[in-house]
Formats: sequence, structure tokens, C-alpha cells
Amino acid sequence: MVEKAEKWDLTVRGDTVERLFANYRDRQFLVNRSYQRKLVWTLDEKQFFVDSISNRYPVPIILLAEKSSKDAKGYEIIDGLQRLNFIF
Repeated sequence: MVEKAEKWDLTVRGDTVERLFANYRDRQFLVNRSYQRKLVWTLDEKQFFVDSISNRYPVPIILLAEKSSKDAKGYEIIDGLQRLNFIF
């Protein structure tokens, strides 16, 4: 018997680096180390990324899952930990 899949609410939005930093400052990001790799970017990769941001080039999406409970609200980082870490 196949169970009916849950319906997911997917929202795509563009955020500024400033807004991402404000969420970081407010401790809104959660890192699940069971599937997130360690921070491994080289200096060259960091320089290319800052060059992309400075020149307003498109950068890969950062994928977050909104998490909320009665005590707290935040965003679990699904993809983009290296990029977010470098920004912060």
C-alpha cells in the first residue's frame, strides 16, 4: 500500500546579504551535522565567491528549511553552509 505524500509549501525568495547576516546575528540558522560536511573552502574559492557577490553575478541558491516550535523559530541550512559561513 502506497501512502499519500505530504504536501510541502515551497517558497522561493531572494534575500540580501544584509538580511542573511541579520538572521545569523539573531541566531536563526541551525546546522545539522549529521549531513553537513565540514568547512573546506580554499582561499581561491572564497575569493571567487566574494568577487561574484561584489560584481552582482548570480550565485548558487542557498536552501533553507523553516523550523519552528513553541519555543523558537529558525532555519535549518540544507545547502549553502560554505557560502553562508564565508559571508558571516
